[in-house]
Amino acid sequence: MSEVIVVRDATEVAAAAAELFIESTAGAVAARGRASVALTGGSTAKPLFDKLLTAPIRDRIPWPALRAFFTDERAVPPDDERSNHGLAQRELLRHLGVQPAAVHRLRGEARDLDAEARRAASELRDVLGDPPRLDLVLLGLGPDGHICSLFAGVPSSADRGDADLVRHVAAPQHLDPHVDRLTLTPFLVVTARTVVLQVSGPQKAPVLARALKAKEDLMACPAQWLRHAAGRVVIAADSAAAAEL
Repeated sequence: MSEVIVVRDATEVAAAAAELFIESTAGAVAARGRASVALTGGSTAKPLFDKLLTAPIRDRIPWPALRAFFTDERAVPPDDERSNHGLAQRELLRHLGVQPAAVHRLRGEARDLDAEARRAASELRDVLGDPPRLDLVLLGLGPDGHICSLFAGVPSSADRGDADLVRHVAAPQHLDPHVDRLTLTPFLVVTARTVVLQVSGPQKAPVLARALKAKEDLMACPAQWLRHAAGRVVIAADSAAAAEL
């Protein structure tokens, strides 16, 4: 069962997510000596990154023990403004001195994205064990109910993906920007120790209600995978996004 935290606005959503980031990473380091985090991109990422850089929050996070992964990536080079890795590097990681060896990016510039998906899956197993289990997965919610780059209407979005872990996803025609993606499979979401979903704005109210309350259809609303999570799931939503719950 998901926990829902309802706050006033998007700024408070980022603040709530930052507190959950502190809690989950500190607990992981205490238990296992390191913390593995899958960072998201999109509109929810920068407000959270800004919050994580503010004092005293940044001083409460065990940055040297952090291993950074990514929920998904566009098929662009890391210096492209659309790159999730590029966003995280510019807005968060470079300000904290996180070592390159601790950042496990999805190589969106790869010429063969299927091969890159296999390489990234192998790296996840090498770093986290087999099967890999992430300590924290940070998510936003797309207007079609997608999480990571598990898009609504795509049959593979309804497949847990225990074996492949990372997939190359062809961009749906409606997607803007229209570029292919690499994405974690649902397996890595549902087996994570903690998942934090950030949602804000009235336009997200119907899709959040569908994710949490509607009859299950994982291909139509991939965010419903959160119902199958083995770990803790926390939804930080502003009052506008939570209006239909």
